[in-house]
Amino acid sequence: MRFQDIVFVYHLQDERQISWHGRRHAHPDGAFELHYFVSGEGSFKNGPVVWAIKPGSIHLTPPDSIHQILATNLRKPITYFAVLFDAKGDRELSALLTRATKLMEKPIDIGTSHRFFFADLLERHASSQQDLVEASRHSFMSFLYGLLAGTPSSYGAPENAHVEKAIAIMQASIEGELDLDSLCGRLGLSGEHFVRLFSQRMSMPPMRYYARLKIEAARAMLSSTNLGIQVISQKLGYASQFGFSRAFKNIAGVSPSEYRARCLQKADFT
Repeated sequence: MRFQDIVFVYHLQDERQISWHGRRHAHPDGAFELHYFVSGEGSFKNGPVVWAIKPGSIHLTPPDSIHQILATNLRKPITYFAVLFDAKGDRELSALLTRATKLMEKPIDIGTSHRFFFADLLERHASSQQDLVEASRHSFMSFLYGLLAGTPSSYGAPENAHVEKAIAIMQASIEGELDLDSLCGRLGLSGEHFVRLFSQRMSMPPMRYYARLKIEAARAMLSSTNLGIQVISQKLGYASQFGFSRAFKNIAGVSPSEYRARCLQKADFT
């Protein structure tokens, strides 16, 4: 298996983004694309069928199938990951995708908490370390096998409802501020209970998760918009550009300017 591209689009609002990501297109023989929608409202045309976009849903598009993202409500912009990969010559993956394509004639709801699986997949794929690139391929194969085994369905279990609601609140508060007390108040849970519940489910405390959401959005803005770093900092609710740059480097490993420079080395929107 070979990844052709992995992209993250945060808030599909920019006219240039809408024009590119909303185009009608198909991929050649052997190329599959998986879309994972995190938030927003709109429609996804996948072959002959048009589906309403539901946060937490994934769609698999086989080769030669025309597909298109329709951003119909800019007040609730679409955020999503897309993974384009080539299965040609890979017998194991081809057999796996034959089963997955049949399973995913309709979109599958796996919940919005998979967003960091895809974020990590993107980062490993873009790494200069070949071992991490290889790890990204194995992780994705494992994810597809998990879909066939029905493992992701447990993410929507009732005991995870508070976590899913918390993630939705965090997502809606990326361009602003949110503290633990106000989050717990909206959930109707004590701080101690919520932190334990969230950490067990997501393997990190809730406010660290929220910080990563902000940096995830910053990455998308740096790579696909012309917004200045100061503007991005203000847009995401940071008190200063210095604080934003420090938070970004702590999570991404490089400064915002270095990250943007890396992205500019690639062709625009490829």
